[in-house]
Amino acid sequence: MVRAVAEAGSSNDVCADGMTATRGSVPQRRIAGILAAHRDLRLAASLLMDGAHEHGGPEQVTCILARVGDI
Repeated sequence: MVRAVAEAGSSNDVCADGMTATRGSVPQRRIAGILAAHRDLRLAASLLMDGAHEHGGPEQVTCILARVGDI
């Protein structure tokens, strides 16, 4: 289990199988930038998966995103 401090409205990458491995690794800055720029989590997930494929990641990429609500 991983514990993290999150602020209301923040988006978090909960699972990124195939996105952060050595092959297909999407730079952390790009991940953070996409999450900060897109409120639509479906669009953000799609862009993150595209990034994994652009960096030579596997055909099957898992991306689960969550947004923290008001605390």
